[in-house]
Amino acid sequence: MSGLNIRMRRLFQNGKAFVVALDHGLVMGPLKGIEDPIPLVEKLSNYPDALQMTPAMLKRVEENFYSRSSPMLIARLDTANVWRKEKKFSSGYYSLVYSVKDAVEAGADAVVTYLVVGYGEDEVEGYNIERISLARKEAHEYGIPFIVEPLYVVPENPDSVKDVQLVKYVTRLASEIGADILKVDYTGNKEGFKEVVNTAFSPILIRGGPKTNDDREFISMLKDALDVGSSGITVGRNLWQSKDPGKMARAISELVKGRIGVEEAVKML
Repeated sequence: MSGLNIRMRRLFQNGKAFVVALDHGLVMGPLKGIEDPIPLVEKLSNYPDALQMTPAMLKRVEENFYSRSSPMLIARLDTANVWRKEKKFSSGYYSLVYSVKDAVEAGADAVVTYLVVGYGEDEVEGYNIERISLARKEAHEYGIPFIVEPLYVVPENPDSVKDVQLVKYVTRLASEIGADILKVDYTGNKEGFKEVVNTAFSPILIRGGPKTNDDREFISMLKDALDVGSSGITVGRNLWQSKDPGKMARAISELVKGRIGVEEAVKML
């Protein structure tokens, strides 16, 4: 799998990876900050190691990725109704929207899918596992990394996605399915997240999660995760809903590369 190995090494060439997620529109609609992705992508410049978006969005902003120093591209393949606020459902759905071939044709270097556990009917969960297993096989045929974003979702308990035992369970499940990279929620403390890291077969990128109360809280969370074994971070709303996404991207990049600490990062904002 030389193609897979090359792309994995490119993403983690500094030992840690910094990814910006812009694919929220497929599950949450046009959130503030990504209504128009074109100026945002231009502003981020080359600070992230990769940008995560749908193949449709990739086509809209492709002119930003023609240079050799451009970030890598990670394509979102699927969607679910777990995060929909406009109308909640007691039974969740899962849909694979794009094939790996669609992603490759759009220029993607890797693909990402959800693994949603505990929400809706068991048949939906089984279908989810079956479809992402087939997508993993297709991704490896193309030689590109397959990223799984596992979540244990209990609708009446929003904190379930950060419960240590539940996060460990879905992390191991995604590992056994064959994910090359995992996107996992930070559990809120270093001891619990260390247990999660030790459960995984593959490098973990933490999910940035919902908007935090302030920048210091967010930056401190990232540093804690990196300290206990996270191989990098994926950031969304806490970056592109910040006062200055460009400055935030630069500060996070320096933090992930180990050049600065929390205090220095906060001062850069």
